[in-house]
Amino acid sequence: MIEPKCIHRHSIKSHPNCFKKGLIRYDWWENKKIGFLDIETSGLKADFDFMLTWCIKPLGSDKIAYSIVTKKEIFDGVFDKRIVNELLQELRKYDIIVTYWGTGFDIPFSRARADFFKLDFPKFGEMCHWDLFFHVRRLYATSRKSLEVITKFLGIPGKTKLEYNVWFRARFGDPKAIAEVLDHNKFDVIILEKLYERIKDYSKWIKRPM
Repeated sequence: MIEPKCIHRHSIKSHPNCFKKGLIRYDWWENKKIGFLDIETSGLKADFDFMLTWCIKPLGSDKIAYSIVTKKEIFDGVFDKRIVNELLQELRKYDIIVTYWGTGFDIPFSRARADFFKLDFPKFGEMCHWDLFFHVRRLYATSRKSLEVITKFLGIPGKTKLEYNVWFRARFGDPKAIAEVLDHNKFDVIILEKLYERIKDYSKWIKRPM
């Protein structure tokens, strides 16, 4: 059971007067299942490139759901069809998906690959999407708004970098390179959740469809 909070986001123990006055906060998302999504791809254009890995981390859980493309799939010409389908199945376990610049990349890339394979991508209004990029852009006057810059600025460790040759080898299904991309992907959803926890009390979270 979720503990009720007052409009100042405090408990009844710390702000009893708010509760006496009826100043209670009701957040529509409190009982919703939230997942943090990030994908890694061979490039930026869904008609020329394909998905290498994806990760979704449930809010408050140490478990991370993921999938990776294989060398055999790439050279057999089926590419990312299986992992895209697995992503769609995993997405439907959540009410709210959280991304960083997912509006500009993760969601449209995933939708494009799903439609290319004639797979059933979630329809408008089927679930909500929160893109932390737009909250960060509003909240912080930093030099850049990348996930790397904002997490470093806020003291959130974990953002990793991959050398170009890792991405190049991953594109051709090298297992070691794919494993490195997956680790990078996992760290991104971990720090994405930490960023959300850091900024959630500064923003109004609305029912924005994916």
